[in-house]
Amino acid sequence: MSKTETNVIIDDFKDEDKQENEQLNFWNVKEDKEIVGIVKVIEVGNYGGKKIGILTNASEELVFIPELTALNSKLKDLVIEDKIKIVYLGEEKSKTSGRMYLTFDFFLKKAE
Repeated sequence: MSKTETNVIIDDFKDEDKQENEQLNFWNVKEDKEIVGIVKVIEVGNYGGKKIGILTNASEELVFIPELTALNSKLKDLVIEDKIKIVYLGEEKSKTSGRMYLTFDFFLKKAE
């Protein structure tokens, strides 16, 4: 193969290649405005800060929390088994860059 051929990745996926994970849901902040759960996974976010990875919700389902840059600064004291609530407030325009970003309220009850 030539160098140009190796850099091209062909999308040859079919429906039968789709992977389903019925135990892990993704939080859609615009559909479900709030989520409450127990922290099960904490990951390293951008610039070395913490970010929530996975929560267990009231139905005991695992819920993946997408990268929420607006929350990362509030997570410095977060540990596994903390109870949290995140409420999506909407979008705001940044005063410095003029770009739109998502805003949230964050509530925390420390694990005992």
